[in-house]
Amino acid sequence: MRIRTIVAGTAALALLAGCGDSGGTTGTPTTAGQPASSGNGGGVPKIDNPLDVKAFEADPCSTVTAAQVQAFGMPGVSGRVNNTALGTACIWLGSSTPAKMAPGVAFLPEGTNLSTIVPNKDATYVAFEPQPAIQGYPTYIALVSEARDKGDCSLLVGVSDAKAITFTFQSDQGSPKFSDPCAGITEFANLAITTMKAGAK
Repeated sequence: MRIRTIVAGTAALALLAGCGDSGGTTGTPTTAGQPASSGNGGGVPKIDNPLDVKAFEADPCSTVTAAQVQAFGMPGVSGRVNNTALGTACIWLGSSTPAKMAPGVAFLPEGTNLSTIVPNKDATYVAFEPQPAIQGYPTYIALVSEARDKGDCSLLVGVSDAKAITFTFQSDQGSPKFSDPCAGITEFANLAITTMKAGAK
């Protein structure tokens, strides 16, 4: 399987820091549009209900429970911490299972958030597409390379005005989510937001 480090696509994000203006298995993405733009600049949505994700940033594999991983279609797959200087991350390697997929989560470093990323998106991404907010949190398809036809997708989610999380998804042919990897990672991100909102560990 084409497994890469979970933060491979976030290296460019570090360059944006400072460049801009300053447990359950339930829960579904909202169908509403992004929150109204605030004074953050650059069309960045204001996040009215920020999430405190410090505990999850310290233990990134706790963002999704074992029950949620099973419901996602990867029974028995455990997360593996994959930290780098760019932030803390976890990847769930399901390459040897019938799922043939590997979702992941990475907490972007301090100073890299929607206010620094969105105004500079064209310098970093080949595709940057606003999506329906996930449980009220602004969400974007954010691709440093176009690989959706190869079963890969990445989402950027703002969980507070100061903190953003990237969710990555890699899959191979044979995965039930290969044909629509962005829907797959949106589903996974929704599970993680559910857990973080509940404060589950």
